[in-house]
Amino acid sequence: MSWDGYLSQHIVGSGLVDQAILIDQSGQSVWGKASDVELTPEEMNKIAFAFNDPTAAQESGITVGGKKYFFGWIDEPADKIPVLFCAMGKEGIIAAKCTSSILVSHFPDTVPANRAVTLITQQAKYLIDNNL
Repeated sequence: MSWDGYLSQHIVGSGLVDQAILIDQSGQSVWGKASDVELTPEEMNKIAFAFNDPTAAQESGITVGGKKYFFGWIDEPADKIPVLFCAMGKEGIIAAKCTSSILVSHFPDTVPANRAVTLITQQAKYLIDNNL
């Protein structure tokens, strides 16, 4: 399965997020991406590490594609899936920790954050159900 295609069709194709990237849970490699999103190794590592210890993210935020977002929360809103939420104004980043991957997405200021969180949580559940 092409993860680029999956991300484009099911996540960005939803219209609720405009960027999506799937990274390994250690924050070391990209498995797939939709749109022109790029994450540096440092950005991936900080996102991955935030799920284990959010202190650094709480203090300095999360950077995605060179843009800084303020830490909001890490929670398990549904199905015990850890979700990281960061925002800058009305737009933001949602990352969900799966079995062996992390789904990272960006939602624009035109989308209510709760709808984007619901979408990413549902897609993370699909990835978990498929051992990803």
